[in-house]
Amino acid sequence: MPGRGRGRGRGGFRHDSLPRSVLVSKALSRLLRHAAVEERIPIDNHGYVRMDHLLGWHKLRNMKPPVTFAEVVEVVRENDKKRFAMKYVGAGAGEEGETAADAGAKVEETETPTIETDTNETRAETETQRAISTFESLGNDEDEAEAEADTRRRFFIRATQGHSMKAVEAEHLLTPISLGDPAGVPDTVVHGTFYGAWDKILRSGGLKSMTRNHVHFATGPSLAEVLPPASSTAGGGDGGDDNGKPRTLGALLGRNKVISGMRGDAQILIYVDIRRALAEAPAMKWWRSENGVILSDGLVAGAGAGASADADAAQSSDAAADTTKAEKLVPVEFFAAAVEVKQGLGLLWEAGKGAVRDLPEQLRTRGVPRGKGGGGLPRGRGKSRDISS
Repeated sequence: MPGRGRGRGRGGFRHDSLPRSVLVSKALSRLLRHAAVEERIPIDNHGYVRMDHLLGWHKLRNMKPPVTFAEVVEVVRENDKKRFAMKYVGAGAGEEGETAADAGAKVEETETPTIETDTNETRAETETQRAISTFESLGNDEDEAEAEADTRRRFFIRATQGHSMKAVEAEHLLTPISLGDPAGVPDTVVHGTFYGAWDKILRSGGLKSMTRNHVHFATGPSLAEVLPPASSTAGGGDGGDDNGKPRTLGALLGRNKVISGMRGDAQILIYVDIRRALAEAPAMKWWRSENGVILSDGLVAGAGAGASADADAAQSSDAAADTTKAEKLVPVEFFAAAVEVKQGLGLLWEAGKGAVRDLPEQLRTRGVPRGKGGGGLPRGRGKSRDISS
């Protein structure tokens, strides 16, 4: 029986207890976000992997039956959070679809043939839809499709965000957010976390990316939705919905809803004042992914609002190298508010006031859910890095 006797894999899930489509999605996330380099699957600095290389990966080949091109396309199409993007490169874009990535795992020097594209989400989604339509035009007979030597070589796939591989460069994958483009600055930037991580986040001074390249944020729900104005100005009062209580995340989302950039079971929402961060800490870069997730790699701990792009540029190469190695975080000083959204406690932390309510002991000591290290927690081996967004 497939997966029997193996227990939990590195992704933190039982191979014998999940639908095949979920297993395929988790495998794709692992490879495209974290493991392509160590698995020696060629990947370029845009995050793209060629489809024939993907399907040749032993973890997909060894599933019973082996994962097919059609299954990958279905996962891309049906993923609620739009975690994956595809593109099709015509014969004129490169010699038989060849890329420098064919040379092996030296991904820093690779680049796939590219199509002229805009960087907004709509265009990216259209490119994925075009690739899927091209695949479907090949017909439903996969044997016939495979008979064409270069069919798979023309298709590329990537994760839209969540990477931990340093070779995947943000400027090639993400859209920068700046005050120079006010329309591109989201009104809401919110990070979901858990009871067991909250005190550690405050003690550490902010949100850390952990094993990923960036801290992940969603663009909703807004603070006004979770904690209406009458409640948010009451210094931690319990007002919020029609019964005078803060709205819970579950009530806001309803059933079967997802938020790109946040786990649906988040217990605490941390709101960040992105406009203030952009104005006061220009060295802290912000990005938007193809699927609408907001990301930041933060600042070196202790840099604070005084950090500037000019100061960074003035550093020596040795100092810059030290900065790269130093741990970064999105500082608490740019938090706007933090709200508990499961038990109806409401406001926990507010800009200008700090902590306005402590978590009850029974919540504060509660463990962090499997697969989620939290913004201030170390992540154990074997825990999934792909569940949070």
